[in-house]
Amino acid sequence: MTFNAEQAVCISGCSLRQLRYWRDTRLVQPACFERDEDGKLDERYDFANLVELRTIMGMLQKGVSLQKIRKTLIYLREHTDYSRPLAQCKLVTDGSTIFEICESEASILDTLRRGQVALCIALDGICDDLSARLVEISQDREIFVERLMA
Repeated sequence: MTFNAEQAVCISGCSLRQLRYWRDTRLVQPACFERDEDGKLDERYDFANLVELRTIMGMLQKGVSLQKIRKTLIYLREHTDYSRPLAQCKLVTDGSTIFEICESEASILDTLRRGQVALCIALDGICDDLSARLVEISQDREIFVERLMA
């Protein structure tokens, strides 16, 4: 299923002007072109395009500049095997940078710093480790007190 530009705009939340600009600057490319009844070439957008458009809109709404989005896309196109990274990668932003969450849970790359690995700490693992350590300390304490009393 594909959508014309007006439908893609309606579904994605961007403006027609934004869509045209992003197409012309190769940020987002239509999935295909079809000839309409008048023989005019009509750009068509597929579901992955809609995901790309919504991803861009979401980042813009979170305060990420279009320049940073472009820089991220360039990095992802050069360093991943994805043909459409904005629709295929897992991205996270804090508003100032954009991170790619890699296949490995422990690996998050800062796309705006040429793929520098960002520190990733799983808090649930830390809590589990601390809880286990506290149980050990408590048991050690009980054994120590028992030996003192004996």
